Amino acid sequence: MLIIPSGHWQEEAASGPRKITRRERWILGSVLALVAVIVVIVAISFTSKQRTSANGCIDVSAATVIGGSELYRCGTAARDLCSAPTSPGATDNVSFRRALADACRKAGLPVPAVPGSD
Repeated sequence: MLIIPSGHWQEEAASGPRKITRRERWILGSVLALVAVIVVIVAISFTSKQRTSANGCIDVSAATVIGGSELYRCGTAARDLCSAPTSPGATDNVSFRRALADACRKAGLPVPAVPGSD
C-alpha cells in the first residue's frame, strides 16, 4: 500500500509542469548536436562516390613507408603511365607496380609485363 500525503495532488497541479534545468538543456543540446553530426557523416558517406579504374582512367592507391597517396589519371596521362610503369622515375615498390598494372588492365589500357609478378 502506498501512502501519499494529503493534498499531494494539489501541490503539483498548482505549480504547473516541471521546468527543464540548464544542465538538462545542455545535455539535450549536446545529444541533438551529436545526432546531427552522425546524420551528416552518414549522408556524406552514401552520396560520395569512389573513383574506379575504367574507360581509360586509372585509380591506384599507393602505400609507402612515408605515407600513402592516390594516383588518378585519365586519357593520355593514363596511357603514358601504363605504357612504362617500370621506366626511370617510376616507383620501386613492387606491390604498387602490380596495383598499377591491375588498374591499367581494368581501364582497358595496354600494360607491359611487370617484373617480379611471376
